Amino acid sequence: MNIPHQKPIKFAEEIISVEGKIAKVKSVFPSKPTLSMYFEAAAQSSAAFSKGESKVGFIVSVKDIELLEENDALEVLVKVERKVEFGAICEFSFTILSLDETKSFAKGTFTIMLQE
Repeated sequence: MNIPHQKPIKFAEEIISVEGKIAKVKSVFPSKPTLSMYFEAAAQSSAAFSKGESKVGFIVSVKDIELLEENDALEVLVKVERKVEFGAICEFSFTILSLDETKSFAKGTFTIMLQE
């Protein structure tokens, strides 16, 4: 993942797939994940759409962020969907899933503005 974050704040580890407007990224946490850690992993995972380009993005809004179920697993799958793109502004929805995609732990929507 081509993001400026370093451990222990870097959670997005590996792009599993990018198909159309949906990306799946494996994220790894150093300790039991919290809702804010899930959200940060989702924001980092949106870089899967950058096609290797290094860009700086700023979170400009969050909405409907919800913890669905507590989870002790340190590895999860982040599914990010690009919903709206208008110039340098992109809105994404996300779901935090178990690696086998049978359980959902969190979900929400966020908007990122890319620095040009």
